[in-house]
Amino acid sequence: MYQVFNMGHRMELYLPEGLALEAIQLARSLGIEAQIIGRVEEAERNEVLIKGPFGQFAYS
Repeated sequence: MYQVFNMGHRMELYLPEGLALEAIQLARSLGIEAQIIGRVEEAERNEVLIKGPFGQFAYS
């Protein structure tokens, strides 16, 4: 399911870390709940690693 569905998130935005709090404040001013749920890191190879309560999943 992690490959097909967004696992409960309505929308995800990827933006520079310095803009995250501003985006959260803007969303909340519009009555939209927002929060930071993760981060993207540079890697040596093309792989997505998801760590969660049900284990660790790697996709390459």
